[in-house]
Amino acid sequence: MRTLEYFYEHSLTKHAFLPRKVDITLASKILLTGPKFCGKYSIMQSFLQAHFNQKELLFINFDDVRSQSIAYDEIEPFIEKNSIKAVVLYGIEKPFSLPNAPYLIIISHNNVEIDGFVHYHLSNLDFEEYLLFEKRADIKVIFNNFLKNGNYPELSKIADFKKDRYFQELLFLTFKEDFQIFKEIAFYQGYTTSIFFLFNRIKERHKISKDRFYALFESWQRDRYIYAVEKFNAKRAAKKLFFQDFTIKSRLFTQKEFPKIFENMVFLEIADKEVFYIEPLGFYIPSEELLILSIPFGNEARIQEKIDHVLTKNHIAIKKIEVVTVGSSFTYYIKDIQCEILPFYAWAVGKE
Repeated sequence: MRTLEYFYEHSLTKHAFLPRKVDITLASKILLTGPKFCGKYSIMQSFLQAHFNQKELLFINFDDVRSQSIAYDEIEPFIEKNSIKAVVLYGIEKPFSLPNAPYLIIISHNNVEIDGFVHYHLSNLDFEEYLLFEKRADIKVIFNNFLKNGNYPELSKIADFKKDRYFQELLFLTFKEDFQIFKEIAFYQGYTTSIFFLFNRIKERHKISKDRFYALFESWQRDRYIYAVEKFNAKRAAKKLFFQDFTIKSRLFTQKEFPKIFENMVFLEIADKEVFYIEPLGFYIPSEELLILSIPFGNEARIQEKIDHVLTKNHIAIKKIEVVTVGSSFTYYIKDIQCEILPFYAWAVGKE
């Protein structure tokens, strides 16, 4: 039980963590899911500091190689011996009989459901959360850094010359032997495509079966590393690909397609809603009859031309149009429909 003793003694850190939007409430069974390195450890440590002391808590980190020597049948006796109130199983992958404790918390990198557990999901930082990570007063400077750094919490603290390599290392640790497959898919950020097309392109350069590729792609969608967004009213049409970090393609390839990076950044701010893409550009949220257009650059006349073009191509119910830009800001009406044009930093902070 020496390994369990080690984790028991190091279960609670004294470090202060920045708050996130996910607000965890004390319950007897809690499940926290999210992609690797999105901040699950930090948010859980903040929660534990507020509710338990060191002696009441056993936090086992299964991502730590030292956990490999733990025998699962030792956990229950250890809990009883030390009168532990809360057990946290972090990064657990292999299923086993869950221990009994007044409070049981499971933290998984996979977006799973477990009966009887209150489920919370955490993603990478949105822009409002990123504001807390930047100790600057000028929101425009923060926005420029967000564009440059991406939304992994740790990257904002890394020196600029190390960031690309650090980002790649995070992906290596996440996808391991499948990193090259994921990298190939990331090339199509912001493009409309199909899983069949992706498989046929990737199998030319990598030895992988169709079944394995499809299973990987579906698991990466489930765990929200990849978003394959449907076209509105066209379920069988090609999907538009976005990723959990909008800087991904520019960090893995020399090509940098800013409009697609920006569009991915806009999408992530609304990814928790039922959202569809429309042609030639834009996102549509049917439940709100809201059209959101990503148009990073352009004067008023050019932006209005693009809005008119989208409306000509699509006959959908619209109550409001929001256009997200890098710096433009103005408002006008098309009949009774408000068209609000805002810089990303104002739109992301002001949205509901």
